[in-house]
Amino acid sequence: MTENRNHYMLKKRKSIKTFRGEEVEYNESYYINTDTNEEVYFRSAERENSKELVEAYKKKVNLLTSKDIKDIRKKYKLTQREYSFALGLGEITVHRFEKGSIQSDADNQLMMLSSNPEHFINMLDDNKERFTKERYVKIRKELLEKIALKEHQVVQFDFEEIRKNKIVMTDIEDLVVYIVTNYNESTIDGTTINKYKLHKVLYFLQGLTLYIYKRPAFNEDIYTSKIGPYVKRLKTKYGGNEVNVEKEKVYLNLGIHKLLDLIIEAYGKYDSSYLCKLSLEEFEFNGREEKITNDQLKNYFTKVYEQQ
Repeated sequence: MTENRNHYMLKKRKSIKTFRGEEVEYNESYYINTDTNEEVYFRSAERENSKELVEAYKKKVNLLTSKDIKDIRKKYKLTQREYSFALGLGEITVHRFEKGSIQSDADNQLMMLSSNPEHFINMLDDNKERFTKERYVKIRKELLEKIALKEHQVVQFDFEEIRKNKIVMTDIEDLVVYIVTNYNESTIDGTTINKYKLHKVLYFLQGLTLYIYKRPAFNEDIYTSKIGPYVKRLKTKYGGNEVNVEKEKVYLNLGIHKLLDLIIEAYGKYDSSYLCKLSLEEFEFNGREEKITNDQLKNYFTKVYEQQ
């Protein structure tokens, strides 16, 4: 039929077909003639259904879909040819996979491993002769940056799940009480939080709330220093090595409460010097104490967690 679709409506339905010995459910496209309400055939719908069936099959047998493969490649900002070369595959192999060809288990495993920059950099090194020296050096440099960023993904969470808990701007003194009380109660050896770690926990909280919720946890400004970021308003009040608070307990908004618990659990196991090292790597100290804007924080933590 000539594909003049002025009197036809595209619809979708769940269908099941046997493909490569598997019963595969997929979203089938079909057209209805709006004048007669009859189903009609279009070649374009058949082509689309073939693609849908193949992608549904890949999911069922735990193969990377064409989109999965493309997403891995795009993460590294590589062309299809470059990604093929880095994997040690033929020049147009990735192009075929992204167009819907079904990869072997071995190639699938190779691409799954490549999603981790620490593995992918080794693959690149093994196939560096397939690149110009300049391009190889540039790709490798970007991979090293991604590996460094991965070290900063200390707090692990389900993004969609944690976003279900809304947050409100919180008084920083209440945050300090909660952090100090809960950190001190969580240590097995009786150690207490010091001023350095307190400031770093507040910094990580602000960065993560800006990334996850697109809004800050507190209103106070954060500045750079030779020992890492600090909350300027608290510098004098909590200047000693030990941090003492007057209140015994505070009640926080559920979103802030849950995120702080994750931060204290994740970062609490590291000593202050390591946290200083991490935060200094994030915002390079240039000898001057400068304000870190909320946009800078949001952009950095987005880069860390989305590996952009």
